[in-house]
Amino acid sequence: MNADTEADQPLPFVNFNQLRSFYAVAREMSFTKAAQVLHIGQPTLTVQVRALEERYGVELFLRSARGLQLSTTGRALFEIAKLIFLHEKQAVELLRSTKEEFSGELRVGSVGPLFVMKFLALFRRRFPLVQLRLESDNSDVVVRKILDGVTDVAVTGSPINDPRIHACQLGSHEIVVLINRSHPWAKLASIKLQQMDGQTMIIREAGSMTRAAFEATLSAHQVKPVIVMELPRDSVHEAVIEGIGIGIVSEAEYRNHNDLIALRIADMPSFTRSYVICLRSRRFSKPIAAFVELAESQAIAPQTTPT
Repeated sequence: MNADTEADQPLPFVNFNQLRSFYAVAREMSFTKAAQVLHIGQPTLTVQVRALEERYGVELFLRSARGLQLSTTGRALFEIAKLIFLHEKQAVELLRSTKEEFSGELRVGSVGPLFVMKFLALFRRRFPLVQLRLESDNSDVVVRKILDGVTDVAVTGSPINDPRIHACQLGSHEIVVLINRSHPWAKLASIKLQQMDGQTMIIREAGSMTRAAFEATLSAHQVKPVIVMELPRDSVHEAVIEGIGIGIVSEAEYRNHNDLIALRIADMPSFTRSYVICLRSRRFSKPIAAFVELAESQAIAPQTTPT
């Protein structure tokens, strides 16, 4: 048997202060910003990065008139460093998870800030020591940031079919019809789906979960409004205010305005759903676990339509 076994080999060593300095500069792409993040002087930071380069005889950053860039080696090391410091964060979370109280920052991703805000307010009331940072992106970016450890939890409009991700339903939200107060339907409390046939309508942009759910209902019942615009969520409100046509939004995204009325579709309602997602490997983190558990406790029937 070879005596030179794996157990006999010394553990690999890298100076963590130097690696942390490299990681901060690579993440911020700025020595000045990285020094501020690490709360150290920029000269100290520069010395640590240079020492790492000299120790291994590599060039990690390229400095040119275009600014700071990662070298090929630097890009490869940055991908490894991201995982190292994600695991370090997980280790700290695990060690702190036995405390009765917890604090710190929870980074939340969302496909839209409006429908998640009530839940964030509830979370803040339950856990006032936790600081929330909200970032909004499209679904693909939200999921990628979860997988990369850039955000801790996220609220999406669809469940994610990935074994690395845990998902639970947060809510179900009725789709409502927006009309201008000058519209003939203004005195109605609700309408029937068939009344949408032939109506001048503003629809959400392609890829919208609200649009997909509503179009499925229209198609199933052969109702064909006249689509005159495709717009993002907030622009739908503005177009209806200007009297361009009627619109649709999830009731969770509806915002009150003197010139707007939201009507239910009484006979054939459509719904969107929201889900909380996180990495399965990070569910032991107390803030993440609290966020997911609160979401599961709030996963109830469709919410009431706004008035």
